[in-house]
Amino acid sequence: MIRINLLPGEEKGQRKAAVTFKAGDLVVPLAVLLAAGVVIAGTVLSQKTRAAALAKSIAEVESQSRVLAPQIERVNRLAQERAELDLRLGIIGRLQRGRTQSVRLMDELAKCVPDHLWLVDAQQDGASGLNLEGVTFSNLVVSDLMSRLERSPMFANVELQVAEHAAINEHDIVRFRVSCLVTPNRPAE
Repeated sequence: MIRINLLPGEEKGQRKAAVTFKAGDLVVPLAVLLAAGVVIAGTVLSQKTRAAALAKSIAEVESQSRVLAPQIERVNRLAQERAELDLRLGIIGRLQRGRTQSVRLMDELAKCVPDHLWLVDAQQDGASGLNLEGVTFSNLVVSDLMSRLERSPMFANVELQVAEHAAINEHDIVRFRVSCLVTPNRPAE
């Protein structure tokens, strides 16, 4: 359906001017704005109070830290001195354990040397290697030395490096070189 307005133009303007606002229409938006403002102000106040409390707590902790700083420094210094002392004690302990190793090694080696065999040289390679050089009258005596070294708890991996015939003062001899590992942690029997 089509509508046509037949009123003259002046009356149209009066009709538009007749629309007015009432005081009750503004109450709800103003109440919403006021409530939002109260919430914002409360949040700001709460955050300022919390920040002030945290600042006070930080100041107290810093003052306690300044009071305890000399004690903390002393504890750190004592811990460092203890670490240095432990290091020194460890070195002394290792020296103490290795102090008798050479004596035990030579004692056990003397027990393993059979009759009619003479050692010319005994050199230790590092901490665990031992090279022996000597002379004897027979290969059987060299074999006896090697088997005694193998049975000893102080030696392991006995190997013959060289065994050659030679002559000293018109006597036939056997020059030999034997290598083995020293196991000092196992006590000699």
